[in-house]
Amino acid sequence: MVQSQVNRRNFIKTIPVAAGALALTANAAPEKSKVVEMHRPGIVGANNRPDPAGVMEMLDKAMREMSGEKSTRDQWAKYVSKDDVVGLKVNGLGGPKLSTSTELIEAVIKRLVELGVKENNIIIWEDRKRCIRSFGKPENMGDTGVRVCRSDHPSIGWDDKEVVFGGVAANISKILTEYTTCMINLPILKDHCFSGTTMALKNISHGITNRSGKFHSNNCNPFIAEVNTTPVVQKKYRITILDAFRGCYDKGPECTPAYLYNYDSLYVAVDRVAMDTIGTERIAAVRAEKNLLPFSEVNRPPNYIAEANKLGLGTNDMAKIDYKKLG
Repeated sequence: MVQSQVNRRNFIKTIPVAAGALALTANAAPEKSKVVEMHRPGIVGANNRPDPAGVMEMLDKAMREMSGEKSTRDQWAKYVSKDDVVGLKVNGLGGPKLSTSTELIEAVIKRLVELGVKENNIIIWEDRKRCIRSFGKPENMGDTGVRVCRSDHPSIGWDDKEVVFGGVAANISKILTEYTTCMINLPILKDHCFSGTTMALKNISHGITNRSGKFHSNNCNPFIAEVNTTPVVQKKYRITILDAFRGCYDKGPECTPAYLYNYDSLYVAVDRVAMDTIGTERIAAVRAEKNLLPFSEVNRPPNYIAEANKLGLGTNDMAKIDYKKLG
């Protein structure tokens, strides 16, 4: 078994250096960590789905601000190569009403194909059958079309090497270790019954391992942060596009209709810690609006964010986050 311990020097070595990859954290560059929010009131319609054309427009504007590039091709080329096999790590735990929007997934796929990524080199990916069903797409592990895969499929499975996170031994999905060359993280803005919130960091930590059910003690800390420090995650992770069109502010991560909320936003960041810091503040504000107690007073503080900061994954210091809200 391999202990998940990544010191500061080794962490920096794991940052992608391929053409187009940006520095991932403030440790690698003096600039502030950028988080871009594109907010459009009413993007979620009466059918509780975001408008597809509006989603594409929001994504393009957010990526333009994030990348600093004018053309959509150059925006995506800053993070992904046309020769990559791209894993889209979606989140389907909340079922059709509380999972990564198919409208966002399709928008990302469209831009990747326009960049030159082959359809069959794009993999929509979740960890289990129940979650992948949330997207209404049939599983596809064939040689044509966008692939739709789950880690627990008998023909895929988990890497043979065990890694220890917070004292729990687990295996990482072969979709990450063998099938893909890079990962785009597509979480959803949600409350969580153990960790307080679940977004960029947790969509990876509890979505790429085979024993994530054992990672929930102590408010999921240090498990969330430690899984994110593994070299394979650091090597293949590129960017997070957070679906905040429709999320929840309590009783998550499952779908409880009374606590669903139209945040009407899309967030983009490379720094996962900064992303979760901003997103947690957004959920906390809605909780306050609904007269709910803060996370710290309901025994589920999102301590994983500070732990991720301590391990060098990014920053939770608002003074070091360049947060831009566009409308």
